[in-house]
Amino acid sequence: MWFRPRNERLFDFHYRIEIYTPEAKRTYGYYVLPFMVDGDIVGRVDLKADRQTGTLLVPGAFAEKGANLTKTASLMSAELKTMARWLDLSSIEVGRKGNLAGPLAKAVSGRRR
Repeated sequence: MWFRPRNERLFDFHYRIEIYTPEAKRTYGYYVLPFMVDGDIVGRVDLKADRQTGTLLVPGAFAEKGANLTKTASLMSAELKTMARWLDLSSIEVGRKGNLAGPLAKAVSGRRR
């Protein structure tokens, strides 16, 4: 993700880490990472590990244009559960920011539409 022109050329994906961007000017969040499925970048997810509460926080989740929300949420949910286990976190909490947040929250909790 570090060679930006290549990412934009190969994936039509504009990516900037927003750690040093003032909060009010951030588009996606503090520590947003791309989410790739079958060679396509289909989403972005903002993550934070809250070690005190044992929670993987997901303040924002965003599907890229053309991505299937249900499929992306389901696959992202599985990866977040793997990440939470790897980080020894017992729960995942999805916030409200982004067009994928609702479907992802449902997928993480196991609820159906």
